[in-house]
Amino acid sequence: IYILTISILIFSCNTKDDYIQEVYVNELIDLSLPAYSELITTGSSILIDNIGVEGIIIYHGIGEDYKVYDRNCSYEPSLACSFIDSVSSGIAYCGCCSSAFLISNNGEAINAPAILPLKTYSWSLDNNMLRIFN
Repeated sequence: IYILTISILIFSCNTKDDYIQEVYVNELIDLSLPAYSELITTGSSILIDNIGVEGIIIYHGIGEDYKVYDRNCSYEPSLACSFIDSVSSGIAYCGCCSSAFLISNNGEAINAPAILPLKTYSWSLDNNMLRIFN
C-alpha cells in the first residue's frame, strides 16, 4: 500500500509544462494605427500574435478601460493547439478543448473543461499609446 501511494503521488504530480509559461512582455501599441482601429468601440477586442506565450487578446471595456490576456488556454496549456482562436461578444474560445472565457470581466472560464482563468497582463494608457507589460 505504501509503494502504491507513493507511485500515485509521483505520477499525478504536474510538470512545469502544465502551466502557462512566464515570458517577459513589454510592448507599446499605438491605438491610432489602422491595425488597431477595431479597438475604438467599447466591447471590441482583437487578437495579436507574437506577444506573450501564444499571443494576446486586447479587450476594450468602458471608457479607457482595457483588459489584456494571453491567448494560451488555461486547460492543458502545453498542447500545441491550446490557444484562443476566436473572440465574440466578450467571450474568448479555445478551438482545441472547447473552453470559453469571459474576457469582458476577468478572463474567468465559463465553459468546461477549463476551470482556471486566462493569464492577464498589466497595461497603462498614455494618449493613444497602450503599454502592455508584466
